[in-house]
Amino acid sequence: MYKQLLAKLIIAIVCFYGFGDYSYAGDELNCVLCHKFRGLSRIDKDGKFRLFYINQELFDSGPHRRNKCKDCHTDINKIPHDPAKKVDCTQECHMVEPSSTEKFSHKSVAKVLSKSVHSPVDKNGKEKKFKEDYPGCKDCHDQPFYRPFSIYKGQLKAGVSKRGISRCKSCHTRGDFAEDFYEHVTTRLRKSRFPMETIEACAKCHQDKAFQERHDLDDVVTTYKQTFHGKMIALGSERTPDCLDCHVVEGENTHLIEAQDVPTSAVYKTNVQATCRTEECHSKASAKLAGFQTHVTYDREKYPLQFYMLVGFKALMAFVLYFFLLLIFLELLRRLFPGFSFFKEKNNNSGDN
Repeated sequence: MYKQLLAKLIIAIVCFYGFGDYSYAGDELNCVLCHKFRGLSRIDKDGKFRLFYINQELFDSGPHRRNKCKDCHTDINKIPHDPAKKVDCTQECHMVEPSSTEKFSHKSVAKVLSKSVHSPVDKNGKEKKFKEDYPGCKDCHDQPFYRPFSIYKGQLKAGVSKRGISRCKSCHTRGDFAEDFYEHVTTRLRKSRFPMETIEACAKCHQDKAFQERHDLDDVVTTYKQTFHGKMIALGSERTPDCLDCHVVEGENTHLIEAQDVPTSAVYKTNVQATCRTEECHSKASAKLAGFQTHVTYDREKYPLQFYMLVGFKALMAFVLYFFLLLIFLELLRRLFPGFSFFKEKNNNSGDN
């Protein structure tokens, strides 16, 4: 009886607060009626905390704002619904891909990702060791980063070009299609993330010590931040290359990141110079510049030359430092005790008359 009363009370509260704001009822099943509440959560069967709150403003500014909930959550057909299945990003969407008559799908992206170093299966189709460590779509695309820009009279700036939109709206007059299409296109013409955001996204895995040990990897994030590139990005530069600029071959799909020992990789020993010599970076880079080792750690087994150079440099610095400290100390003694001498002079005139 108490459970029934509690259920009715919850439904009454949801209806009272939910139906009062029709701006959240933008989908056919009225999903946001419940999911707009920040406290909507539960503990799943594995004991993990699950939050089901949807930030409507964030969703409306993201790439999926023209999609309905059921386009991705195809297994939900009733309210209240059973626990939703994991969304498959490769399934076909209701939208038609503009350059063809086929329904839109991320299958092409998944195909490219399967060839990259981040794929949980190898080139023979076998599962790799520690397959749970390899990222899925949501591990990298955790937030919609949209930074549209406008160009007018040669001036590049962030934001939506009203003049550009007005030209689009001469034909596309219905709804917000012109704004949506304009933002979608212009965000692809520049980095959708700030370089520091890209580095932090990679750091979620690559700066984890346990992850490094499992896959026998160096701490590439820390070593990158110690370089000139890393320091420039820390100071706010957006023109400095981040992880994707160096690890993706120019003109290739961003998802195709290959291991360093793969001949077609952007960071393979014979391809590094071409990677550095892009128009956006060092267009006149020589082979010597491209030979710079970015992610070198001072591990004695992996990099013995760098390790002993560091030890020698530290020893040299310590010798120079302590040598000058000794000179300063002796000079201080001389000033405090001007008559002091370690060796006293012999008086040879003691026997003369």
